[in-house]
Amino acid sequence: MRVLYLNPFSQEVSGPDESLRTLLAGLIPLGVEAHLVLPGPGPQVPRYQALGVTVHFAPLAILRRDLSVGAALYPLRLARATLAVATIAREIGAQLIHTNMEVLLEGAAAAAVLRIPHVLHYRGNTLDRPKVVFDALVALWTRGADHVYCISGATAEVFRRRAHLDKVEVLYNPVDVAAFGAAARRADVRTALGGYPDQPLIGTVGRIHPRKDLETFVRAAAIVSAKIPEARFVIVGAAEASVEVAYLDRLSELVRDLELEGRLTFAGARRDVPAVMRALDLFVLTSRHEGFGRVVAEAMAAARPVVATDEGALPELLGAGRFGRLAAPEDVDGFATQILRLLSDREGAAALGTAAAGAAQKFDAKAIAERVWVRYRSLADGA
Repeated sequence: MRVLYLNPFSQEVSGPDESLRTLLAGLIPLGVEAHLVLPGPGPQVPRYQALGVTVHFAPLAILRRDLSVGAALYPLRLARATLAVATIAREIGAQLIHTNMEVLLEGAAAAAVLRIPHVLHYRGNTLDRPKVVFDALVALWTRGADHVYCISGATAEVFRRRAHLDKVEVLYNPVDVAAFGAAARRADVRTALGGYPDQPLIGTVGRIHPRKDLETFVRAAAIVSAKIPEARFVIVGAAEASVEVAYLDRLSELVRDLELEGRLTFAGARRDVPAVMRALDLFVLTSRHEGFGRVVAEAMAAARPVVATDEGALPELLGAGRFGRLAAPEDVDGFATQILRLLSDREGAAALGTAAAGAAQKFDAKAIAERVWVRYRSLADGA
C-alpha cells in the first residue's frame, strides 16, 4: 500500500519525527510503501531515507494562531500547499494520506480532491484554548479525516468534550521497547553525561524549550544537590529555534547563579537515547504540559524510575503514580522531594523501574504498527 505522509518540520530533536520513524519501521515490513512530504531539507531526512522512505519537499502551510501578516496570508499558502501535496500524491499513486500533525490541513484537502482516505494524527497537548478556536478546529479536523489518531486518552478528551469521538482512536506513540530494555548500562555514556559510578545521575531528555520548564529541573537540582552533594544532573537536548537558544542562555545563567557548574551538564542532543536512559539512575520530566511525553515512555521501557509532571497525559502513562512519581507543574519543592525520596530508597526505586518496564509494553512499536496496518487496509477497502 502506497501512503503519503506529511510532517511540518525536520528538526534535530523532534518527538513527532521520532514517533513517525518508529511507526514506519514497523509498517514498511508489513507492506507500506512510504513517501513523506517535508517543507525542506533537515537532519531527519537521512534517517527517514535509511528506513526506505522516499522524501519529497513541498511548501507546507502551518496553522498559526496570531494576527501576523503570515497568518493573514494563510488561505493562500494553504491553497498552494494543497496543490503541491495533491500533485505529489497523484504522481506516486498514493492510496492514502496520513498527516502526522494537526497543524497541517493540506493533507485533508488533497485527499478530498483525489478522493482517497485521510488519516490525521493529533499530537497536540491537552490545553484546548481559546475554546472558540478549538471548537472550530476540532470540527474541521474531524470533518477532514476518515480516521483520527490521538496520542493519549488525555488528548482524545479534546474531541470528547465536543462530541467528536466517532472517528477517534487512542494510539500511543510507538517505542522500540526491546531496544530500550536491552540497552547496556555503559560507563562511557555516564561519563559523557557528567556522572561517575559512585554518583547518582539524574537526567532529563528533550528539546530545550520554555514549555519543558527546565528551570524547575535546575532549581530542583539545586535543592537535591544541597542535601546529596555527590548527585549529578544532566540535560540532554538541543536548542535550535531562536526562542530555544535564548532559553538555553537563561538556563546557563541560572546554573551559574545556583552554583551548579560542575554538577549539572548540558550534554546536547544524542542519538543513543536507549543508552542514555540506561545510564541514568533517575529520569525527570518537568514539562508544563504534554500530550504524550515520549521520553517518559522511553524511560519506562528502560526500567528507569521516573518523576514527571502531574498534568496532561503523564499521569496516564505512569498509571496515576503506580509506575512513577508525580509532582505538580512548576512545583520545585515537589520535584525535589520526589527525587530525594527515590535516591534514598534504592530498592524502592528499582522496584518502581521494574514496574514501569512492565507497563511500557503498551507502547510496543510492533503491536502499534500492526494496529495501524489493519486500519489502513480497512480504509483503503472502504470498510
